[in-house]
Amino acid sequence: MRYNLTDRVVLITGASSGIGRACAVAYHRAGARVVVAARSADKLESLAESLGADRVLPVTMDATIEADRDRTLALTRERFGPVDVLVNNAGWASFGSVVHLPPEHYQRMIALNLSAPLALIQAVLPEMIQRGSGQIVNIASVVGHQVIPRMTVYSATKAALIALSTGLRMELRGTGVDVLVVSPGSTRTEFFTSAAAIDAQASRLATWQQTPERVARAVVRSSKTRRREVILTAEGITIILIRRLSPRLADALINIVARRTMPPTEPK
Repeated sequence: MRYNLTDRVVLITGASSGIGRACAVAYHRAGARVVVAARSADKLESLAESLGADRVLPVTMDATIEADRDRTLALTRERFGPVDVLVNNAGWASFGSVVHLPPEHYQRMIALNLSAPLALIQAVLPEMIQRGSGQIVNIASVVGHQVIPRMTVYSATKAALIALSTGLRMELRGTGVDVLVVSPGSTRTEFFTSAAAIDAQASRLATWQQTPERVARAVVRSSKTRRREVILTAEGITIILIRRLSPRLADALINIVARRTMPPTEPK
């Protein structure tokens, strides 16, 4: 049975740019009422103006701060009602080998990529279960299925998000609440600019990119069809299949890719 998005309340984190912004546009086109949340107030206001104020609510929020999350949910309920679809899209990465990664960088990745989605899930789930309807949509990554060297910690947070989604889906069986995971590959956003602060060569992975709009179409399509897992890009699907057959071969292939695209720049 398809999920009708008309008049559904969709909360999207990290909605000021990239995949989050594209998802806001796509859900809005599908007839949903969209709450766009991020730290950049001016970008959110611009997005709301472009879509029209009647079905869009911009809320400035740092997803890692409990008070911000609580305020966002309160404003959402006041304006539109309880959340029907939660899209956990906000994320951050810092590229670099584990031995050289600053603690504040991996702490931020864990806080934003895993702890914040979990806190929001816990906040919206009770009402979804009570209604017998709702969706948790987690934006993961292909590297959550197959780690790339020097993206190790980021990959770990996305792998944890995928595992969280799988376990949560089993826990919610029979409740009417869907848990969906979309795993994009490299996407044309501001992601690589900030992620390469420690390891600039890692930004060369941005050579192969899909558009945020393509990812957003896949996200909304998965919502409508209630498809549990979506892996974007043929390369991502291929390496995941290889890993299932031979983890050693998959690691060898990824190491070759990493050496060619990301020559070492860090001190030994």
